[in-house]
Formats: sequence, C-alpha cells, structure tokens
Amino acid sequence: MIELSRGVNISELARVLELIVEFVFSEETDFLESLTDEAQANFVVPLGMSSKMLSVGEYSAIEFVSASCTVRFCAEPHMAEFPDELVQMLSRLPR
Repeated sequence: MIELSRGVNISELARVLELIVEFVFSEETDFLESLTDEAQANFVVPLGMSSKMLSVGEYSAIEFVSASCTVRFCAEPHMAEFPDELVQMLSRLPR
C-alpha cells in the first residue's frame, strides 16, 4: 500500500471520490434506493465512511488510498447494476 500511495495523485483521487459520493448520495436521483440491500451493505457503507474521511480532511496518503481501494473492491461485484457513468468513475480508483 505504501508503494501505491506514492504513485497516486491524492488530490485527483479525492476529486474522483467526491464525484462518486455526490453521484451516489445525490437527493436528485433515486440511485441509492434502486440498489439491492446487498449492494447497499457492501458498497454504500464503505463509501459513506470514505465520505466522512473527505469531509473531515484529516487522513494520511496511505489511509486515503486504502479507503479508495476498499470502495472500488466493494463496488466491483455490483458494477453490473450501476450506470456507466458511475462505473467509469469507480474504475479510476486504485486497486
């Protein structure tokens, strides 16, 4: 994880994660409600935790990269349910 965090632009990664958070938690769409219970538990919970990390703004590069990897890992089994726009954003997160 240390090597990965050295090769990642944290500010760009934060922007991508912010876009994902905005997309998923937007009140303008019914996306969150359209997810299965399993997708909500597996993907939305880690995304919410990452959102809190973003809002507080206190994290190390390793913590942030780890959180981003977790969001992508948890989203991957459910990507077939997601709109292409969200899949593209999630694909920009590190593995």
